[in-house]
Amino acid sequence: MSSAAHDRAQDPNRVFLERLLLLLVVAVSLAAVDQAVKLTLPSPEWALHQRSELWFLGSCLLLVAAAPLARIPSTTVAVAAGIFCGGVLGNVLSASQDALAVPNPIVVGSADGRIAFNVADLFILSGNLLLMASLIIVLIRNRDRLPVWEGRRLRRRG
Repeated sequence: MSSAAHDRAQDPNRVFLERLLLLLVVAVSLAAVDQAVKLTLPSPEWALHQRSELWFLGSCLLLVAAAPLARIPSTTVAVAAGIFCGGVLGNVLSASQDALAVPNPIVVGSADGRIAFNVADLFILSGNLLLMASLIIVLIRNRDRLPVWEGRRLRRRG
């Protein structure tokens, strides 16, 4: 094992900060992509989705609540959380620029019905799916560390 790898293995805070940085870089990069698409493609007037102050606050809280996911010993979880946060951040930035109205320039459908969404929505959906899948994998790989039932109580293994 190299000296740098050994130092990283010895310092869990450094590993956490590296995964947190990865999460943030992915999130900011994808939010920038979302903003570029929203600036480039026009959004029909009917496709501006008005958001509330509560939505805005909840979205900001989601961004903060995602930070502890970087403590989970998985780079995949950090990347998936970054994808999810990139979508949330993209919509938060859009809402903060236009009186809480989020543009949705991607329109799919026919004359009978249409759906409007944006790239941030795709990041939120895909990030959420990847996050759930990667958390399930981490849980299965570490199931031997989970507590076990002993009668009516949980106890640590060991």
